[in-house]
Amino acid sequence: MAFLIRTLLGFLLVLAAALAPAADARFMALSYHEVLADDEPLTPTAVRASDLARQFAWLRANDFHPVSVDQILAARDGGPTLPPNAILLTFDDGFKDAYTRVFPLLKLFGYPAVIALVGQWMDVPEDQMVDYDGKAVPRSKFLTWEQVREMKASGLVEVASHSYGLHRGIPANPQGNTQPAATTRLYASGRYEDDAAYRARLRHELRDSISRHTGKAPRIIVWPYGRSNEAAQEVAAELGMPIGLTLVDGFNDATTPKAVWKRQLIENSPSLQAFAEMLRVTWDPNPARSVGVDPGTWPPGEDGLSPTLDRLLTLSPNIAFVKPGVERDGREMALFPTRLRPVAEDKLNHIAWQTERRAGVPVFIDLPPAWLYEPVLVADLARQVNFAGLRVRAAPGSASAERLREAAGRWVWPLQIAWAPDQAPTPAQWAALRPGDLVVLPASEENVAAVPREMARHVLFEFDPALPPATIARRMKRLEADGFRQFGVAGLPEGLTGPIFPSLSLRWQPQLP
Repeated sequence: MAFLIRTLLGFLLVLAAALAPAADARFMALSYHEVLADDEPLTPTAVRASDLARQFAWLRANDFHPVSVDQILAARDGGPTLPPNAILLTFDDGFKDAYTRVFPLLKLFGYPAVIALVGQWMDVPEDQMVDYDGKAVPRSKFLTWEQVREMKASGLVEVASHSYGLHRGIPANPQGNTQPAATTRLYASGRYEDDAAYRARLRHELRDSISRHTGKAPRIIVWPYGRSNEAAQEVAAELGMPIGLTLVDGFNDATTPKAVWKRQLIENSPSLQAFAEMLRVTWDPNPARSVGVDPGTWPPGEDGLSPTLDRLLTLSPNIAFVKPGVERDGREMALFPTRLRPVAEDKLNHIAWQTERRAGVPVFIDLPPAWLYEPVLVADLARQVNFAGLRVRAAPGSASAERLREAAGRWVWPLQIAWAPDQAPTPAQWAALRPGDLVVLPASEENVAAVPREMARHVLFEFDPALPPATIARRMKRLEADGFRQFGVAGLPEGLTGPIFPSLSLRWQPQLP
């Protein structure tokens, strides 16, 4: 018996040691931008200096502990563990207030932080203007290199790259949309850049201009707008920046790849209560609510996008399943550049970008069934189109679908999968579901009964738009009463703004604990 106890104890100690790094390296990163005086007009990404001081004091009073990147890396490598409620403070864009308002608070509280500088902006002469996302801002509004060196010398501040020249939009399609330079294929003179030109541009725009002023090259890339992909992350690592900071919400631990640490964006100078709720994560994310968008149903020669966007703005779902092609004369044709299909028109990127930016609805590309076996075609799609996820006609764990994830994931990150199998998944298929993925099932009584209650938050039930609107609304309410809060309609009919609207629209949804 004693031998068995010693053996079991030894096993538990080994297991605890194996699990400890993930638990002890847990931290949340916060993304700040401008820090304004109380009498200055508030901008969307700004925080008031008085609010920042209160937030720093709240962290100390409530056992939250700002840590340095060195501490995080040491904990990940099996060194000293991070304190409970570890926080990484980051300040983007290199505004002068990082020195005049943030740095005094860092010294007062003894908090470490990261500042992220855009090399192109820092290189603008003092008496000229910085092109700050299309707005002319005096260079004097930004840090000087003397101030950067002083902050770095304090031992509290690490200097990161916010890229040299990627903090801007570039032409992305024939319709004239500008999109984030780090993830967009430049469209110029009627052509898109190829893979080699894209990587070469990334290397040029990620070049180091910091070390000649500070004596140390950055090891962190803070991605402009939080946008990157696997190819960009590889280039950054090749240039000595293996650590990447994004704007994906959530906690980080030892399992989070260094290239894609998550950060919470601080917006609109939140109240102390809102700040505390964010750090304590006291709310559930919004349930998924979806509609379908089929450009193939738009009247030929007419603008079908504008009325679609108007309907999306009214309805306010948070997923739009968009079809990537149309049928013309019995032939399937793509809506994006590819050599593997006839191209009807190069407009899918425009549709997806306008849907995200104007209507505020993330886009999942609703792949035709045959595309499940065409990873090269899906890679072309991912190169050219801005989207959040793929809808695939397969069950979780499908090898073909995982090949699509790999093909698209090189150019789109993060990438979610909405699985749309013919029937409810088996236990083995449920077990293969990755975090963040979704299972889309027809809203039949049989499927509702087949879904384990513990998987309810991973399932979206989809209704046939041909059903009477009152019937859809009634069944949505019943689903919600049964604990299934995620549902949608396989289309975007005008009837959605009738009786279905209060059940489907997130504007009407209470935020349940």
